[in-house]
Amino acid sequence: MPLSDPAKRNRDFRFRLGIATGLMLLAILVVVLRVVDLEVLHFSKFRTLAYDNHAALVPVAPPRGLVLADHGEVLAENQPTYAVEITPDQTPHLRETLRYLQQMLGLNADDMRQFQDRRLGKPDFDPVVLKTNLTSTQIAAIAVRALDLPGVRVVAMLHRHYPYDALFSHVVGYVGPITATDLKDFHASNYVGRNYIGKNGLERYYERQLRGTMGYQIKDINARGLQVGTLRDIPAHPGDNLLTHLRVRVQQAGARAFQGKGYRGAVVALNPNNGAVLAMVTSPSFNANWFVDGISTAHWQSLLDNPGRPLMNRADNGLYPPGSCAKPFYSIQAVQEGVITPDFHTFCAGNYQLGGHTYWDWNRAGFGNTGITKALAWSVDVFYYKLAVKMGIALQDKTLWRFGFGRKPPIDLPGGASGLVPTPAWKRRHLHAPWYTGDSVILGIGQGYLLETPLQLARAVSALANGGYLIQPQVAKAFINPNTGQIATIPNAPPVNLHISAEAMHAVHKGMEACVAIGTCHTVSIPGITVAGKTGTAQVPVGYKNGHTIYNNDSLFIGWAPVDHPKIAVAVVVEYGGHNAWQALPVARAVIKAYLQPDEKTPEKVAEKATAHYDARLAIGEKGSVNPRPAHFTKP
Repeated sequence: MPLSDPAKRNRDFRFRLGIATGLMLLAILVVVLRVVDLEVLHFSKFRTLAYDNHAALVPVAPPRGLVLADHGEVLAENQPTYAVEITPDQTPHLRETLRYLQQMLGLNADDMRQFQDRRLGKPDFDPVVLKTNLTSTQIAAIAVRALDLPGVRVVAMLHRHYPYDALFSHVVGYVGPITATDLKDFHASNYVGRNYIGKNGLERYYERQLRGTMGYQIKDINARGLQVGTLRDIPAHPGDNLLTHLRVRVQQAGARAFQGKGYRGAVVALNPNNGAVLAMVTSPSFNANWFVDGISTAHWQSLLDNPGRPLMNRADNGLYPPGSCAKPFYSIQAVQEGVITPDFHTFCAGNYQLGGHTYWDWNRAGFGNTGITKALAWSVDVFYYKLAVKMGIALQDKTLWRFGFGRKPPIDLPGGASGLVPTPAWKRRHLHAPWYTGDSVILGIGQGYLLETPLQLARAVSALANGGYLIQPQVAKAFINPNTGQIATIPNAPPVNLHISAEAMHAVHKGMEACVAIGTCHTVSIPGITVAGKTGTAQVPVGYKNGHTIYNNDSLFIGWAPVDHPKIAVAVVVEYGGHNAWQALPVARAVIKAYLQPDEKTPEKVAEKATAHYDARLAIGEKGSVNPRPAHFTKP
């Protein structure tokens, strides 16, 4: 068989080589084009898909610490619920998605406004809650459309709840959605994945202890946004539970006394020996639960329209003239400084004349010959007009500053007012007028420019009760580790010794005991309990008509019980209460009685109710959804 032509074989080889080379070049070109497509033309898209297909870091918010009353009743708790949240940078068409969800879930304008408020100050990779307390129908509607709603997911979360609604709103406070303003006081990195932050009260003051430590889950997510596994789980650590000195029955007694008569005002009850806050009532109040997810327009408007101004914390922000409640403090200082002696007496007609001006006593018939005991028992104005002139403004101011007036009491609550102790320098600076003796005369009965808060009054009268020590009020008692039950007591600050002489203290005690036994506040007396107290009536300008200022009277009371072994000190202010302070007396009596003479069955019932409340909360939701019962929790 003849051999093939070498030239023909070379041509065939070159042809096949050309085809192979062409195919190789074509393949290389396809690869290059694909690389260009992936790495240049669609880089952002596939980078996101590749990331999503790899892992996602999901923050896990810890359970917030509970707030507890002294006997273990829960004042602030966590309830398990379901919510829908949106991660903005994972939602390609955020506006369209929001409109779709609004229609699907029946969201109103308030819901959409609150979502936008929650977004402020948060990075786009941080999930934002759109709606809480989802129904099973709403959960199902989102689940069946999950593939069409990237960045949208239903999550189990803990919802802050206040079982007593409005009873402790001002002192316990409330939480609310995090805003950019909140993060000025706290590091933003600690709030990634969180929904709430303390807004006021104890919730704000102890935010760092209550919030706990964030946890994280590193989840394996496919390109369709579905979780296919968890690569790593870093557990969250719940916040400490906060045990307080507050007594529910005492708080309830004060609130009922106000609300039963429709009074406006405040009552503060302290342990005069260590400053423990037993009750701090402001009336009217508001439902703290309204604020947790962002208050609705209707609720907000109802609070603004309420003439009682329920948002105002009258207990430590309300400013009131103390009226005759200032008289015991002037008496102490006058005896201490030797201005008068304990057995000093003076004749008190129904008025006092000074510089052509007449200063009337509340009893225009007068009281005749009067000493400290009678002056305090019957609140004799003329006695204190004369004493004011003897003391002079410098000693009057020294008295008020000594007992803590004019500066904010150091209490573990945010805010608070300092009040006003007027001085000649203050009057020149603000009113451009000199200080007159007549100003001192009016100041001697707790009127004029003098303004104090109920908390300041309660702190000052505690110093009379405990023998002359100015205590530091404190609401919180201890932190409780929810995992171990370990209790870390919050120490009370040491009191300030005012160095009051025994004779000055005895003289004032005698007068304040007589005030309850036979004087102006005898209706505060409680069988079986010795009470010392002092009433106050303060004129407050409320308007102007026909060239004259119209005044109304605030009703006040300060006191303590039992007299010789004090356990509770109380200050009450009833706005526009009327003459002779009679409206403040039943409020004080109810609070003292609730603390010292509770119903024998009440403590057990309270503890059993609180125990059942805890057990019910632990029985629902996922494990760890509610902080475990603190180890100290026993029947009182």
